[in-house]
Amino acid sequence: MKKNQLPFQNMSRESWINLAIAATIILYIIQIGFFIFDGTICRNYAFDFCAFWSAGRVSNELSLVEVYDISLLKEYQKEIYLYEHNEYTIFYGCPVPYLPTFLIPFKFLSILNLPSSFIFWTLFNLLVLIIYLWFFTKQTFRSPLSWRFILLLLLSLPVFVNFLEGQVNVFLVVFAGEFLRALFEGKTIKAGLWLGGWLLKPQLLILIIPILLFRKSIKVLLGFFVSSVIVLLTSFSLININGFFSLKNLLFEYSQGIPSNNIAVMMNWRMLGFHISSISSSTLGWGITIIGTVITTGCTLFFFRKWDSTDPTKTVIEMLGIFASTCAVTWHAHLHMSMILIPPLVYLMIKNKFSKNLFTAWVFVPILFQLIVIIIAYFLELSNLFEKSFQVFALSRGLPGFILNLLLFGWAIKNIKSKVNEAPGSQLNLNENTATS
Repeated sequence: MKKNQLPFQNMSRESWINLAIAATIILYIIQIGFFIFDGTICRNYAFDFCAFWSAGRVSNELSLVEVYDISLLKEYQKEIYLYEHNEYTIFYGCPVPYLPTFLIPFKFLSILNLPSSFIFWTLFNLLVLIIYLWFFTKQTFRSPLSWRFILLLLLSLPVFVNFLEGQVNVFLVVFAGEFLRALFEGKTIKAGLWLGGWLLKPQLLILIIPILLFRKSIKVLLGFFVSSVIVLLTSFSLININGFFSLKNLLFEYSQGIPSNNIAVMMNWRMLGFHISSISSSTLGWGITIIGTVITTGCTLFFFRKWDSTDPTKTVIEMLGIFASTCAVTWHAHLHMSMILIPPLVYLMIKNKFSKNLFTAWVFVPILFQLIVIIIAYFLELSNLFEKSFQVFALSRGLPGFILNLLLFGWAIKNIKSKVNEAPGSQLNLNENTATS
């Protein structure tokens, strides 16, 4: 460094990204260190996993049907969420509104004690995600993804939050990636079979199924129907008709909104309306939620109603737009669910068909936004404004994800009309810094 030269001057784009990577790693290490030494499992981290673990415990000690009885489930959860009853707090319980087919792994995980089970689940999911990212690019481009690119994806806030909360979205990444790969190969029935995996979180199907109907993608829908029947019949064999009625009742209550839904930290129009209602009127909040959802849904159905199946890159751009708009409009969508965007983002980045600046923003902007807001919330707490600090912190989790969903959706609409067929040699070398070059 020259004398009197300020730090961070004349740095290249790649150097700035290296600095961001280092800062993010340090931030995550500090957070993880806090959770290990001062945090409390099921309160500071592993919140969602604790609900899954308790469901596994109920299914082992009673039956899978009882998992959908929230009053019973919360009795099991009180001790693990360290709930202390008093006149100022009410513990509502954390429902697990998944089909029983997807709850079977937690029957086995709940045999382990809670901390050991969470560590095993985290390491297993991390291994699955890394191997699948390597597999996806190896099968699609005949060369594995660079470790630098994998690191960028692992550092993104949706991925970090997924592991922090002990969520299940790694499997949605696999289902989304294999759905795309099957479309590339022209195996449309197989694509539909993989799409059926999204019944894990069926709210993600709210746009893709109508679009497939518009496009008359009969074989994809047939594959989806087959996998759906398999999942539903398996589930029926586990809980019978009474269990399905219990699940239906739980889903109805869940969709109306219960405290553990945590609407304030979602990344959709519902979240925006919730915050607007808190500072203005519920009429204005609901109005913005409904209008924004209707417009986004209408644009999705209009711009992506046709499908050029001969061009894989254009197909991926369309799917990125559909996935992003789904995250913005579906009724229950937290930041970690935007992991479904990873396969189309990886494909387009490798093909040099996606904005590197927008990808960098997708990775780092939510982290920076949350860091700034954490500092603001801390000073609000010092000023005895705890309620406002919580609201500000909640907004920091969902708002950047929501904005990025709309930006990705807009980018896809803008680029779907352009010519995307690659010129010879336009594909990036996967061993290069594909995300930073």
